[in-house]
Amino acid sequence: MTVTVPHAVRTRREEHLRCLHRGECGGVWGDYRRRGTSLLGRSGADRNLAEEGPGADGEFGLGYWHTQRSWVCDGSCGNRVSGCKLRLGRCSRGWDWPPGWPVSNHAGDDMAARTSRPSGPFPYLDDAEDRERFVQAGLLDERCTLDEGALRRLATELVHTDRLIQTEGKGKSAPVTGFRTSFVEPVETEHGTLYQLRARQPGLAGAINQLNIRFTFDVVRAGNLPMPVVRSANTETGQPLAVVDVAFDSESALLKHLEFVEGRLEAAEAARPYDLRADLEAAGQSERAVYHMVRYSAGGECWYVPAATAGSNRTRHRHDLFGLAPAAGILGLGQDALDGEAGRRWRDPAAWRDAYTARLNTYNGQDPDSIGDAAGREWARRAAQARRVAAVDTAFVIGFDPAGAAHPDFGAALAATNLRTHLRGPLEFSPDNQALSHGRSLVDAAYAAGDISDVQRDVLLGALPGAELESKHREMVATLVRFVDGLIYPADADGQARIRKVMVEPAPSRLGKKHAEARERVRVALLTAAIGGVDLPVPAMDTPTPKELRTGLTFSGRPVADLVADSCAAEPSEARTLARKELAHLAVPGLVQGRVLLGSYGSTGDRRTPKTKLDAAAATDSGVRLFVEAIDMLDELMVDRADGTGVVREGADLGRLRTVNAHGPLPEGEKASSTWFTTTWPDPSTLPPGVGDGLPSQASAQERWDAAVRDLSGKRGRANEGLRLLVKHMQTMEQLVGPGRGLSGAEREEFSEDLDAMEELVEEAARLLRKLKAKPPVGSGDRTSGTADDFTFPETGNSA
Repeated sequence: MTVTVPHAVRTRREEHLRCLHRGECGGVWGDYRRRGTSLLGRSGADRNLAEEGPGADGEFGLGYWHTQRSWVCDGSCGNRVSGCKLRLGRCSRGWDWPPGWPVSNHAGDDMAARTSRPSGPFPYLDDAEDRERFVQAGLLDERCTLDEGALRRLATELVHTDRLIQTEGKGKSAPVTGFRTSFVEPVETEHGTLYQLRARQPGLAGAINQLNIRFTFDVVRAGNLPMPVVRSANTETGQPLAVVDVAFDSESALLKHLEFVEGRLEAAEAARPYDLRADLEAAGQSERAVYHMVRYSAGGECWYVPAATAGSNRTRHRHDLFGLAPAAGILGLGQDALDGEAGRRWRDPAAWRDAYTARLNTYNGQDPDSIGDAAGREWARRAAQARRVAAVDTAFVIGFDPAGAAHPDFGAALAATNLRTHLRGPLEFSPDNQALSHGRSLVDAAYAAGDISDVQRDVLLGALPGAELESKHREMVATLVRFVDGLIYPADADGQARIRKVMVEPAPSRLGKKHAEARERVRVALLTAAIGGVDLPVPAMDTPTPKELRTGLTFSGRPVADLVADSCAAEPSEARTLARKELAHLAVPGLVQGRVLLGSYGSTGDRRTPKTKLDAAAATDSGVRLFVEAIDMLDELMVDRADGTGVVREGADLGRLRTVNAHGPLPEGEKASSTWFTTTWPDPSTLPPGVGDGLPSQASAQERWDAAVRDLSGKRGRANEGLRLLVKHMQTMEQLVGPGRGLSGAEREEFSEDLDAMEELVEEAARLLRKLKAKPPVGSGDRTSGTADDFTFPETGNSA
């Protein structure tokens, strides 16, 4: 597209340097520098035109051409060069607009639109020249590892980009050298260094991250969801880019996945104790969101999207205030939103965002009820509710440096940034969400230390099915349970230090029941992510004691077949007892998933702890058969979750247990349940007197001892607290003693007798404490070994 340049304008000092050209001819904005740089993205004809000046026919391509002292604009862009801002009919330097000079251009009267568009709080895109300079800054900055396509897309996400750019000198004509250091922040993670560019963003920009929520394979299969191919992008030479590649088979597959993500985000809102959307509308966005670039490909198309590293919910609610659906940030805006053709989208924000913003500014400050047409009322409502998020502070990940990281991983570095940039997050999560967050942190820490492999990490985070750890029958369950136990209840010093750091626990000596329950919740979160689709309530699990937290859990690690063989031995032995204990622990997830082990919260009236119930079953041959049944059920469930090929046991349903006896499962019997379990191994406290003595369900001496120790700690604490309160109360009374205020002799004598009785009780407690020292087993040969402190002496009499 060309226009005829009037002679009066064309002859005004023809010492031009460059012609910045764009239009339907396919040209792009080039690089204008006074120091003689080359033109970028310019065809040969355009280049010759810029170098030789106006031809004899007086034709120029659309754009504007520059001279050393002045410049003339043809009206195609309305941008500013050398400080001159064009206005309709007259430029800011006082030059008259030549009569008959055409204003129309390739972008639909872009010049007229820019100069006549309404002002308001909602910012427009930066002009094309500033966006081009932004791209050049990114390509020249060593910290930026975005490719040119990502930079051009990012330039449409920001406002006031000129202040982000570092130049050699002042003014628009100064050469660009990169981004200003004051706006680029390095973020160190165990997986590499991220570089974030802090900037200002229009509130309607950005996009949710549809891959930020980790999905287990069973959830995907249950919803028949398409899963994209996701990987970190690299250059042709193998250098990592700060870009994630996401490939869907088609745009419809992308939409289906996006709808599912929207539902998950809606469900996640239930864990938030405040209304985020109302918060944004009333007070604006105080927490900076972070975005990274995603390169989508679907249906033969490829485009870039700034997805939320941290802030998907903020982005989604902001868009809702603007009247935009989440798909607009990823797929682009439907043209019918601006009275265009239905069924078509604008993929590039530069094609629609200014027009959308102009409508918001047009209706800004207007009362919706005072507007006659429904469309106008809707625009006024959007402008009113989005006013406080018209522009927000944000950060964009523009670079990734893997140098120095033990396990360089761009995706893992982004995940670490997600956790660090939430100011409100963990304290307001539900307990289950806190556990999941702690679990991810623990897995990432173990991975960074080199203690777990890529496959193990992906399994625990739900990116791979648990069957990837081990393919052998029954062994996949044992491998998974032992692997998770090694992270949550480690016996080695490094593992214990890591879990205490992640869980922010006190010194080992101060670990209590609440810490054990918190760890078990994390264990359940990791098992659920690895297995997928299971329900493992924490009260039903065999949560270790605080002592086991300090020492860690240790098991033989022997194959399940060997444990079963030892457990089925006819004669009692220590080997049989240990094998049954380990087999019971491996079977717990299956027992809980099969609704057989409900814990003390069940509806059967059986208030025994899960460990007591397991010990009751482990004392019988039928209990061993139940443990094997639970492991087999979980085994086939994991195989089915992985590839849908799980073979269900005879007479059983997927995920359910069969009843058993001492010889094995009963295919024709009723399904196993908590009621059946309580009937088979009853609670002695629920039986009539004299009935059930010696039943396997009777608590063992060790269990009764553990319960007594727990009770002793509580009683001792209450006694100490009572004495402290008594002394404090008497100190208060001492300050009040005066004339007519004091205890009588009889009252003091009575109280003194009580104190003497307390002293006798304390002495008796001290005597019993000496008696509570552990004794060596009978026949161990150790009764004559040790020190004097290991023996009990009589309280009265002399040794002589």
